[in-house]
Amino acid sequence: MLRGISSGCIGLFQFPLSLLGERIGEVIVIALGTFGLAGGFLLLGKSHTFLTILFSLMFAKATGAGQHGLSSSVLSRTFEVSGRRAAMGTYNFSGDLGKVCIPFLLALMINLWGWRQAIFTISLGGMAVGAFLYILVSKQKEHPPSFHTTQTFNSESTGWGIKNRKKFLALLTIGMIDVAARYSLLTFLPFLLLQKGIPVTQFGFALTLLFVGGAVGKFACGVLAEWFGIIPMVVGTEILTTAGILSLTVLPASWIWFVLPLVGIVLNGTSSVLYATVAEMIAPASRSRGYGLYYAITLGSGALSPLAFGLLTDSMGLSFTIVITALMLVITLPLSRYLSPKST
Repeated sequence: MLRGISSGCIGLFQFPLSLLGERIGEVIVIALGTFGLAGGFLLLGKSHTFLTILFSLMFAKATGAGQHGLSSSVLSRTFEVSGRRAAMGTYNFSGDLGKVCIPFLLALMINLWGWRQAIFTISLGGMAVGAFLYILVSKQKEHPPSFHTTQTFNSESTGWGIKNRKKFLALLTIGMIDVAARYSLLTFLPFLLLQKGIPVTQFGFALTLLFVGGAVGKFACGVLAEWFGIIPMVVGTEILTTAGILSLTVLPASWIWFVLPLVGIVLNGTSSVLYATVAEMIAPASRSRGYGLYYAITLGSGALSPLAFGLLTDSMGLSFTIVITALMLVITLPLSRYLSPKST
């Protein structure tokens, strides 16, 4: 319930915060969201009941929900002419680097002071970062972060700023399938390892290998997409992800350790390509709401997919579910042709 509701808050508040970013400034909302996110975890350190823990997580996730969409919007306009995919890959890589470093730091602090004091201390650091970012941005109000250029909006887009609805729907569908497969694999990988006789004590190491590969993949695939283009990278990563997930079901336990980093590279690498492609289908004036819509729907599918595949696993078995998760990615291959700049 805690995981599902907190993930749901991220998806639910994506779009409202993107609209707020259009009105008061995207980076201002990012700064306030950073402050609120850290504040929610500050409350978590003082929580003693299930309901207060739930409220703390909801507050943290709801206030910080706009980070992905608004940051992607700002970054896409900074690299409007060229280098967008490499920049997006670097941005995603830095996020994954934080996912490795911050938990490691938190683990050290928990061992020294206990979890409440550790969360309290690291939350104060997060709130300080949010406050510093807000002060930095508030001094530059003469440079509004949103491109409120109505001429661009009117000439390049209609309605939501979507230039080609068919192409955007194809991109959205690919993103939903990609996120659903990723979340499902992360949910059921420990059960697959257990089925292969790998002890529970080694699960953390297995997931670390997958995450490290994922961080490398987000950076590398973003750079490679600049060279090879959108369609070759999407098709290549999705085919390799399908093959990698299927190989996890048939390979002996000793081979798993070599395959997991490779699966992580292609499993997460597609996201950097897709995130940059969103910007090409949305007029600059509407990037905030476009990214908000994209993240809200794709992250929503990621939140629901483990539940749906969990029911499938209960009825058909774990191996069947893992195979279906892999084969589901094949659907993205014919859809990828709509991502070409020349397609209509």
